[in-house]
Amino acid sequence: MRNEWKVYFLFSEKEQRGMLVLGCILLFSSLLSLLLPSKPSDNTNSISPTVAHFTVFEFDPNTIDSSKALQLGIAPKQVHTLLNYRRKGGRFYRKEQLANIYGLSPLLAEKLIPFVRISASNKRTVYNKYRESTKEGINNTWSIDINNATEMEWIQKTSLSKPTIERILRYKNYLGNFEKVQQIKKVYGLSEADYEILRGHIFIGKTKPVKLVANTMNFKNWQSLSLFTDKEISLIMKTRKGNGGRIGWREIVILCDLTENQASGLQQKITIND
Repeated sequence: MRNEWKVYFLFSEKEQRGMLVLGCILLFSSLLSLLLPSKPSDNTNSISPTVAHFTVFEFDPNTIDSSKALQLGIAPKQVHTLLNYRRKGGRFYRKEQLANIYGLSPLLAEKLIPFVRISASNKRTVYNKYRESTKEGINNTWSIDINNATEMEWIQKTSLSKPTIERILRYKNYLGNFEKVQQIKKVYGLSEADYEILRGHIFIGKTKPVKLVANTMNFKNWQSLSLFTDKEISLIMKTRKGNGGRIGWREIVILCDLTENQASGLQQKITIND
């Protein structure tokens, strides 16, 4: 009885062979992990894989070509971003702007910034464009409401390119409306020189309240009307879904048993059609 526990440590010949094979597999896996190179960290994603030991030298991001940029260790994708930014009229006026290149490793940017040399001609671009815009004979009394101006108004009043104007309008629509004139600086392709010219002329006027549309309103939109219970809102949205995303004024009046005053007030608050 005293030696019964030993039975648990006795293995058949087949079991012994299995354990030997398993041990060999584990040993091989351990050796393989030591021999194979480890996966590079995410911080190296924007360092060019074609440059094993990149060279650092003084450069101007406004004029450097793709070959030189690759030698600095900038990955091809970020080199393309840099060249595309310049083609669209973008310029670097301060060395710290290099860190704004999308996808550029912060570590690489930190190493390169001390070697950035912006030429004097690029530094004077802002001043020269501003001075040219204020020459005698040019009307500088114009102003433009950046929330309400149409594309034609932008074209007639400013010297901006049409693609830049289209990006301004798209960004405005994305935001809903500009809340501060400084937000326009975030528009891709709008240079500091362009902003300096616009700064004294752009403003934010009164915006007309935008009425909610019944066919696209969400649950919170309906709640904001302070007219329906949560159960009634759920019923409205369920009915709208069953109608392919559309609901009419009469349907809501009947579903929620609205009074004449409530029905009239609803039409004034939201855009809704039968």
